[in-house]
Parts: sequence; structure tokens; C-alpha cells
Amino acid sequence: MHTISLIVHVLAAAVLFGPQVLMFYAVTPATWMVQNEALKRDLVKVIAGRFARLTVVALVVLLVTGLYQYYSIIPAEVREDPQGYRFGTLFAAKMGGFTLILVLIGLHIGLYARKIARLSDAVIAGDEEQRSALETARTQSFMFSLILLVVTLVTLALGVALGDHTYSFSQS
Repeated sequence: MHTISLIVHVLAAAVLFGPQVLMFYAVTPATWMVQNEALKRDLVKVIAGRFARLTVVALVVLLVTGLYQYYSIIPAEVREDPQGYRFGTLFAAKMGGFTLILVLIGLHIGLYARKIARLSDAVIAGDEEQRSALETARTQSFMFSLILLVVTLVTLALGVALGDHTYSFSQS
């Protein structure tokens, strides 16, 4: 069961990280070529909705498999004194990264997704004065996504370090 949990955990991490890279590198820039605002909004809405569902599933699977691994794979002596091992620092940093990912996703939705939807609706309704604000919000959203991508990559790297038990279970 341990191996299956590890495989599922790694797959969930890939499902979380891979689409972020694809969205940042390919999908979002491709939408810049769409001139029709209604088509662009509808396209982004479908893509973002599917991306969000994948993200939620990946985050839940990561949480469940991570908890399983913590209580079944991590030796009792490491769990009882995590700061006595490299594990403690790595684990705290990884959980901090995981929490930061959740916060950044929430901030992205709160700061950009709703604003972009509102501004896009205004432009579609004929309010061309909002186009500049819409493009600014999209650019800010794109740059914010880069921050989220980097935090996810660092968290993934911390997970790999935790998985190397010869390293993470060494006494600090």
C-alpha cells in the first residue's frame, strides 16, 4: 500500500504542476491571439474551469496521500522528534509551501479571475473604456501565475527531498 500511495501522490503532484506549466507557457499566451472578446472569455472560461477541477482533485489527493504517508511510512522516532532530523525542516517548509499554494490560488481567484470576468463582460457589452483595465488585469494575472508556478515547483522539490529518506531521516 505504501508504494501505491507514493505513486498516487507523485501523480497528483504532476497533475498539479504540469497543467500550471501548460497554462503559463502555452494556453494563456495562445489566448492573446484571439481578438473576439466573447470568444476569448468563453474559451478561457472552459479551460480555467477544467483546470480548476484538476487542481482541486490534485490538492485533495495530495492531502489524503500525504497524511497516509506521514502516519504510515514515517518512522515513529522521526514523527516524535521531527526537528531532530532534516525531515522536520523539510516537512515544515513543504507544508508551508502547500499552504502558500492554497492561499495564492484563493488570492488569484479573488484578485484577478472575478475582476477579469467583470471587465470582459463590460467590454463585450460595448464599454471600450474598460479594455485597457482588462488587459492590465490579464497581465497582472499572468505574472501572479508565475509566482504560483514557482512556489509549486519549490514545494515539489521539497517533496522530492522528503522522499529521499537517506537524506531526510538523517539527524540534523
